[in-house]
Amino acid sequence: MTATKEEVIAFMKSEFPQSKCVVEAVSNGGATVSHHVGQDELRPGGTVSGPVLMSVADVALYVAILGKIGIVPLAVTTSLNN
Repeated sequence: MTATKEEVIAFMKSEFPQSKCVVEAVSNGGATVSHHVGQDELRPGGTVSGPVLMSVADVALYVAILGKIGIVPLAVTTSLNN
């Protein structure tokens, strides 16, 4: 079972209303997520902070998984290491 972009967007808005990530595209094999970066999310020199980058990466993978297997709320990241 897969989930459409519209289904994923509705789920994300319902379950993660605090998220600043925007679902741009969802396919059976991937996803595109964007995040507007404001002044508060920048480090000295104008670079995007690591926590923001990792948050966007985590959301993108979650959205891609939901697109592939359908809306399964507990299909989550349990560990994120470098």
